[in-house]
Amino acid sequence: MKPVTVNKRTFKVKAILAAVLAGIMLILIVGYAFTKDMKPQKDLTSGVTNANEVGSAQPAGEENTEQNTEQNADAPAQTDENGGQPQTEPQTAEPTTAKRKAMLVDINDAENWALAIIGVNYPLPDRYAPNLSEAVDGSSVKLDSRVATHYREMYNAAKQAGCILTPYSGYRTYSLQESTYTRKLNYYISQGYTEEQAAAETQKKTLPAGCSEHNAGLCMDIVSASSDFVNTKEFQWLCDNAMNYGFVLRYPENKQEITGVNYQPWHWRFVGVEAAKEMAQNNQCLEEYLGIV
Repeated sequence: MKPVTVNKRTFKVKAILAAVLAGIMLILIVGYAFTKDMKPQKDLTSGVTNANEVGSAQPAGEENTEQNTEQNADAPAQTDENGGQPQTEPQTAEPTTAKRKAMLVDINDAENWALAIIGVNYPLPDRYAPNLSEAVDGSSVKLDSRVATHYREMYNAAKQAGCILTPYSGYRTYSLQESTYTRKLNYYISQGYTEEQAAAETQKKTLPAGCSEHNAGLCMDIVSASSDFVNTKEFQWLCDNAMNYGFVLRYPENKQEITGVNYQPWHWRFVGVEAAKEMAQNNQCLEEYLGIV
């Protein structure tokens, strides 16, 4: 067999062609790969651009509302440290009672007469005269007959508890009230007060005729008209029980700026059982209960 001889020139040409073909193939492969890698980047850039154009009103850093809604729907409910649902807004407790609309009751109102407010700014009707009854059997002290029934019930209940609610001063005639008022007024004038100043001081203690609850027979000065009454067991019993019979301390110590009258622990006014209990529960005087302050 003859040995195969290869023309050196031919071999060289073939080698060059093979190298060229290999280079072309390498270029094609690298170009394809580069084009494939660049396509997602181009799409991503395009997507960001479109989003900015369409939704430019959405603040940076905020997520899409619908997306948030879907995520929140799937997410477990958050709880506070005690296991309860956290509050998104602070909640405030409702007041015990809302401020009621101002209510001025006529003393002649057949249903709400017990809530009539009487004072310098709210005088009784001219010639008003209540029907009277003895506050306690055998006593000369009288009250409006509708009030006297409740006072007797309260008196008897207190008596069983060892307290005697002696009726000291209930209904007063206009003439008696005027005499009492004038006497105190003249006292202050004699002390150098002007008539206006004397009237202001007097009305903190005694009201003019027609402006006093005594003229309506709705109140009772119990045991005495003395500040010492506050230290008696009768006063304590009244504070604990009077509301159950429709009576309230009309001029409390901490309400003087509202009532305009000095603290009078002996002066108890009938307002009706329901109103008395509500006033006691909410620490209200009559003006507050009626909403006129």
